[in-house]
Amino acid sequence: CVIYSLWCIGIRMCVCVIYSLWCIGIRMLSGLQFHVKRGDHTRAARLLMRVANNISKFPTHLVPILTSTVVECHRAQLRNTAFTYAAQLMQPQYRQKLEPKWKKKLETIVRRPDKTEVEESTTPCPFCSYDLQAMRLDCPECKNALPYCILTGCHMVRDDWANCPSCRFPALFSLMKELVSAGDQSCPMCSSPWTEADVVKVNNPSAFLKSD
Repeated sequence: CVIYSLWCIGIRMCVCVIYSLWCIGIRMLSGLQFHVKRGDHTRAARLLMRVANNISKFPTHLVPILTSTVVECHRAQLRNTAFTYAAQLMQPQYRQKLEPKWKKKLETIVRRPDKTEVEESTTPCPFCSYDLQAMRLDCPECKNALPYCILTGCHMVRDDWANCPSCRFPALFSLMKELVSAGDQSCPMCSSPWTEADVVKVNNPSAFLKSD
């Protein structure tokens, strides 16, 4: 009975992890257009990299996702990552599916590899304040899974916290405020419209932080 119970727990954990990765990918892609439209290629590239790292969850969209990842990474000076995914797309099973307008660019990236890479910015863990990469969703210090911003994909930070008033998913207050001020007033998660009154800074987000 004990062994069976442990096995069931293990299965449930695996299912939850896979489902979480799938949800993260869908949500991240939903916010991608916002950054591309703003010309923020670094955030767009980082979002696409997260999805590309779990590309096995999106087999039918592998080629367009990886193509977009290469293009945005190249624009964001993440040249080594761009080269890695471009080389993957040059494999015979993917190469024939590439759009003609991108095929030549990808071939050039592979033929003339540039391995330079801009370092990722760091922000403090919302649980223990340990400084880690902004896009990382697990803290190596306190071992907690970190809540992430629905606008950027970055983990949340305690002093820049807001929530969508409809779906309650968290977003970085500073960026949510910028988004509404720019006239792009809808949640990328639930599509609910946002107004300036909806942008409320959470001074103490402890209620939204659950330790593992």
